[in-house]
Amino acid sequence: MLFNSYEFIYIFLPLTLVIFFTLANHNKHSALLILVISSLIFYGCLSLHYLPLLIVSVMVNYFVSVRISASGFSWNWPGKKYTSSKSSGGSGNFSSDEKLSTNTSAKKFWLILGIVFNFALLGYFKVINSLPLGISFYTFTQTAHLVEVFRNSITTKSLLEYSGYVTFFPCITSGPIMNAKTFSLSYELDYENIARGITRFTLGLFKKVCIADLLAHTVNELFASAGFLTFIEAWAAAFGYGMQLYFDFSGYSDMAIGIGLMFGVSLPENFNSPYKSTSIIDFWRRWHISLGAWIRDYIYIPLGGSREGEFKKIRNVFIAMLFTGIWHGTGLTFIIWGLLHGVFLAVNHQWRRLNVKLPALISWLITFLCVTFAWVIFRAENLNEAGKIITAMLNVKNIMLPSRLAGYLGFLGAYGVSFGVFATGLKMLALIPFAMIITFFFSNSKELTGNFKPGIVKLAIVFVLLVISFVNLSGISDFLYFQF
Repeated sequence: MLFNSYEFIYIFLPLTLVIFFTLANHNKHSALLILVISSLIFYGCLSLHYLPLLIVSVMVNYFVSVRISASGFSWNWPGKKYTSSKSSGGSGNFSSDEKLSTNTSAKKFWLILGIVFNFALLGYFKVINSLPLGISFYTFTQTAHLVEVFRNSITTKSLLEYSGYVTFFPCITSGPIMNAKTFSLSYELDYENIARGITRFTLGLFKKVCIADLLAHTVNELFASAGFLTFIEAWAAAFGYGMQLYFDFSGYSDMAIGIGLMFGVSLPENFNSPYKSTSIIDFWRRWHISLGAWIRDYIYIPLGGSREGEFKKIRNVFIAMLFTGIWHGTGLTFIIWGLLHGVFLAVNHQWRRLNVKLPALISWLITFLCVTFAWVIFRAENLNEAGKIITAMLNVKNIMLPSRLAGYLGFLGAYGVSFGVFATGLKMLALIPFAMIITFFFSNSKELTGNFKPGIVKLAIVFVLLVISFVNLSGISDFLYFQF
């Protein structure tokens, strides 16, 4: 049961909303319980085999968070017994400083134990290349929760509230990665939020089924023909995948944010027109924002960030980007992709130190080309396939135009241009520049719905987009980020 399926749109989502808000008028705990059950049903419909793993992960993390937040604590270590003031009846076996140190040590012990559990589980499934659906997202969500409890920036609530936060069905499979400090359910039906949510969901659905899924056919054919691509086809493969990934994942994020709004939850934005970026630094502030924020807050800054000199800053950048690559997969292509972006960011930081300004158009073009080259490695099945496509992208002597143009542009043959039939049809290739035009020149989903006010014109537009999307639902496909 995917967001882009009839059963979700016509049955699951409206039924869950109706039951949730009906119960919310009488008993908030019952409404929350129904939401948790609905979330588990949603996950089970997609990945029943790994539903027990999700439940175990939630239970273990909740237990650990309770131990971290406990005001008093008792635990044994070989040769010594440590007891906090609460467990010793207030008389105390240590001085106040010793009690504080003991309690802090206990909290660190449980924090480390929780983190090790989470990443050992994630690492195991990545190594065996059998990734449970959503494990990367709920691992990061719960790890962040443990850290924030340790920092005393949040408190551990009931198991039901915690489960509602972690398993909230719009985010459980592909994010956005939620922040426990800002997550809050609304138990009051707000029709304006419902309207905004439907609009945002519709935009995401359209992006997924009418752009990303259509691009997928072209991209898959081109990458399958990696060793035989011409110059134009190779660039079409690179640009096409960049557009497919953006519209697929941002489409999912839009739908998740839209569903969240229906429940009165403001989920974090994940995209802010990343392909309009004029630097790699800017790109990573706009692409997969919730992941970038997590890496910044729990990897980059704890390592020292940019506070300890230029060399350590660049080191921390490389570690953060290596971690980003591994988060997507342990294959060599993902690791190289992450390190390559580490190189891009390092160069970008050093360029800024020189304080040399380039025209905005040039800066944008360099950024977009760097990101596009890196996407080839990210998408390729292996380095050999990536090498073939990149080689074709750089081979300006292998330019081929459609055979139907030979009668008009035949003179270009004298300059090495050939004419023939592309690996995929011209109509499919035309989708790529269409997607690029939308990306570069149109407002993004956040901008379109930021100051949303319901109206007849907007209702008509949403209705048309929904109809178009429903027509294309027959070609249901998984979201790309399900595999990460």
